[in-house]
Amino acid sequence: MKTNDHEAHDRDARFDAAMRQLHATAVDRVSGRTRLQLQQRHRSATTATPARRHFGWRPVAASFAAVLALMVGVQLWNAPEPSPAAPATAAPATAVAASTPDDIDAVLDENPDLYLWLASNDAYALAME
Repeated sequence: MKTNDHEAHDRDARFDAAMRQLHATAVDRVSGRTRLQLQQRHRSATTATPARRHFGWRPVAASFAAVLALMVGVQLWNAPEPSPAAPATAAPATAVAASTPDDIDAVLDENPDLYLWLASNDAYALAME
């Protein structure tokens, strides 16, 4: 077994040496003008501006912001109308919103639930605040 491993290693080493020699010969045959062009292209590729290298995140960020804005707009557009509050809680706000004594009297006459609300624990807790 060891002789087979040793022979395989020798074959790999000979092949590697032959490929290195072939590469060295090919490099020697490249003209000076071609080498200069390759060096310039390599230098320009490695010194690219940061804005050019990192351009990909800006469209993604802008798209994400647009989608979020669209989602908020759709949520606000389709927001359900506020459901009418229970008459017991709506009456005091209506009574306070009235500006003249005639309006207050009209609200008190129209909504008898106000008196029930005044007798409830909610009115007492609100008065204690």
